[in-house]
Amino acid sequence: MSDVAKMKEAAFSAPTVEEWEREAERSLKGKPLERLHSMTYENIAVKPLYTRRDVEALGSLEQYPGFGQYVRGTRPEGYRSEPWKVSQEISAMSPSEWNEAVKHDLQKGQTEIHLSLERLPFAVQSVDDVAAMFAGVSLDRYSLRVDAGAQSLPFLALLAAYLQEQGISLSVVRGAIGMDPLGVWAEGGALPRSLDGLYDEMAEAVKWAKEQMPSVRTIFVRGEPYHNGGANAVQELAFSLATAVEYIRAGLDRGLTIDDIATRMQVSLSVGADFFMEIAKLRAARRLFAQVIGAFGGGESARRIELHVRTSRFTKTVYDPYVNMLRAGAEAFAAVVGGADGVHVSPFDEAIGLADEFSRRIARNTQLILLEEAHLAHVIDPAGGSYYVETLTAKLAEEAWKLFQQVEEKGGMKQALQDGFVQAEVATVAEQRLERVKQRKEKIVGTNVYANLAETPIQKPEQAEVNEVLPVEETRMSDLRATLANGKWMEAMIRAARCRATAREMVAALADGKAPVRITPISPWRLAEPFEQLRQAAEKHAERTGEKLTVHLIALGPLVRHQARTDFIAGLFAAGGVTAERSNGFASVEEVVEWVRNTNGTHYVICGADADYPSFVPALAEAFKQAKPNAKLYLAGKPPEELEKTYAAAGVDGSIHLGSNAYDVIVAFLTERGVAFDGKVR
Repeated sequence: MSDVAKMKEAAFSAPTVEEWEREAERSLKGKPLERLHSMTYENIAVKPLYTRRDVEALGSLEQYPGFGQYVRGTRPEGYRSEPWKVSQEISAMSPSEWNEAVKHDLQKGQTEIHLSLERLPFAVQSVDDVAAMFAGVSLDRYSLRVDAGAQSLPFLALLAAYLQEQGISLSVVRGAIGMDPLGVWAEGGALPRSLDGLYDEMAEAVKWAKEQMPSVRTIFVRGEPYHNGGANAVQELAFSLATAVEYIRAGLDRGLTIDDIATRMQVSLSVGADFFMEIAKLRAARRLFAQVIGAFGGGESARRIELHVRTSRFTKTVYDPYVNMLRAGAEAFAAVVGGADGVHVSPFDEAIGLADEFSRRIARNTQLILLEEAHLAHVIDPAGGSYYVETLTAKLAEEAWKLFQQVEEKGGMKQALQDGFVQAEVATVAEQRLERVKQRKEKIVGTNVYANLAETPIQKPEQAEVNEVLPVEETRMSDLRATLANGKWMEAMIRAARCRATAREMVAALADGKAPVRITPISPWRLAEPFEQLRQAAEKHAERTGEKLTVHLIALGPLVRHQARTDFIAGLFAAGGVTAERSNGFASVEEVVEWVRNTNGTHYVICGADADYPSFVPALAEAFKQAKPNAKLYLAGKPPEELEKTYAAAGVDGSIHLGSNAYDVIVAFLTERGVAFDGKVR
């Protein structure tokens, strides 16, 4: 028998978990196995290995998609009969440009029409605006997703009036035209009217859509305000769940049934960089919402939430923006594996300005590659049964439920926002993220690590502010207000829209005179912003002075002795827009001093091997201070305490090492160089 045949017939005994643990501990040289554990922002300990024992401890798992609490998906066949919606949000500078963009993108593979009224650079105020946007667009072929902000009735009225004028049945519209007042309140701290009044509008939209647009959802529950403020997955889930419960109770108080409310609700979550955590988050979301809706007595269809997913704005960067394509690709992969019903992939230039045709195409094709080339629609719940994902899903759901209960104990989401509880919880995690970014423990490729100072920035035309305010017809608004007082809000508003009433007039007519409460908002930010601000400050300084900021690196010995540290220091300062000028490897103090005298630097860093420092640094520091008494001298690496004192006595101003806060190091350098920097991070 040949050796190959013997190898094919050879059998290997499966090692036990205990055997693996013994080998792992041996490789750790006696240190505890817990050293391999890592802690997430959710305070969940992640082990290096998960086994059948972990899932057995969870009890019985759901075996099939489409059943139970829908952890594995709401449809038994997964995406095989119908893939997720390619739901790219489209924006443009005018209604006519938006119309051209949406028609182009639908031809190129987009399957849902998606817009956000508050993020459009223009205001949608009249039936004529709607007509310009949807001219030639087949609303019977494509679903529609409209984020209407805090109020949806004005846009619903404008759209209905447009359809009636075109002779198109309202019932052909499908998708979601939703409002999320609590989300808007959390993001901006203010509302156009009282929450009770907005809940009245929400109930009216549900009742009207049930009769006139039965395939349209009118309630949005968005987790993005919390995610974009820095929240972890547990917080995004818990606060979204608490928001849904608030809306359910408001609807029940206004005569709706739980099935009326839940079947008109769409949940929208962001997916960030922690791949498996985000998959687990989407699976846990279905379980939690099914659990809550079931507790209110919702039927089977009501418990199947519709889940829209956006790749994260929070993770995107202004510098080295093409890397955002890779980030968005991984996030979109997680969204699909997690079972999203519709996905928006962030254009790579989202943090810079309005997406153009190229960035929209790349974002759209990211989804199409997952669908057509990676064949993700052919596999039903690919994460199902994974020891790690199943355990993480259960843990996330458990922790999110605990936080949700805390919100309930405080009186619900409205009261928790008003008291600042939600804001404080998000801020705590945001500060943790911020500190890790500054220390470069949280790495952002192209920004705080591997920054490319030679890159050509993407230029975007400045967007003009929307200043046009259509005049208010007082008589028309008074008539509308009087009609609204008699009930049948939507019918009255549609008639007014056909008489060319504006959305602004409808909003004014709906006002109830009750002053909305202002709260502290959860301001959106991005992880990369701290270092982006440093680079922008450095670039403005260079433009003003005509001189690029530079730090000089004193290399000791041959390349092999100093390269690791010269690369480290150069990379650290590049994150702040500072160029490193490297010397050749020096063999003597005299060579260093001669080079220093021939340079015009202000900050120098000695880079070499630890073993070379004791014999070299003290004499070098003394000679350096004589040659350049006003310049700063630092050491790359962290010396032992006694040596650090010796170096400081000789003239070394400090050390820069892996444990240093890179952000603070760069801020100190910029400040000493006279760079105008306000220090604001968020």
